[in-house]
Amino acid sequence: MPPRSWGIGHNQGPLLEDPPDIPAAKPDNESEIWDFAKAAARWLGRAGLRRVLEIELEATVGGPVGDFLLAMEGAYWLYQYLPYIYVYLDAPKTWEELQQNQGTGYDNHHVVEQWSRRDGIPDALIDADDNQAPIPTLKHWDINGWLDTPNAAYKDSQGNDVSPRQYMRGKSWEERRRIGIDALIRFGMLKP
Repeated sequence: MPPRSWGIGHNQGPLLEDPPDIPAAKPDNESEIWDFAKAAARWLGRAGLRRVLEIELEATVGGPVGDFLLAMEGAYWLYQYLPYIYVYLDAPKTWEELQQNQGTGYDNHHVVEQWSRRDGIPDALIDADDNQAPIPTLKHWDINGWLDTPNAAYKDSQGNDVSPRQYMRGKSWEERRRIGIDALIRFGMLKP
């Protein structure tokens, strides 16, 4: 077999790595299923599928991306997880558009997190409609991972890197909201 030389969109872009292997049978471990779903969604995103869907809603996708999509759709056990993978590819939206998301594959996300109650932020602000929006479940997990990971942009009082969650302790509503909105933009859900 000759070496593969196609790139993203065959446009002299970087070579696209092989897609994740689709398990022939449903993994026994639920975390393995979600690990595959996240890997598949991220690979499809890197392959440019989101952009194709933005341009043409009923696009026919060929090549390795099309082959991968067909293989995923053919894996019977994977069928119930496909909505989670597909909504991961949602294009950035306005706040109003985000609030219209519904259906399988979305989680309700609080811009200022619910744990902020323990830090004195009033329930009325946390539970307000303008603090919540349904976002893709897998992106929600990505945001949670980012919020828990030490980051050079966030420092404690001694100047040490801390996670955004650690940094937000004791901060104002406005500062927490700024970080929450930044996360939605950073992870491609909210238009800047």
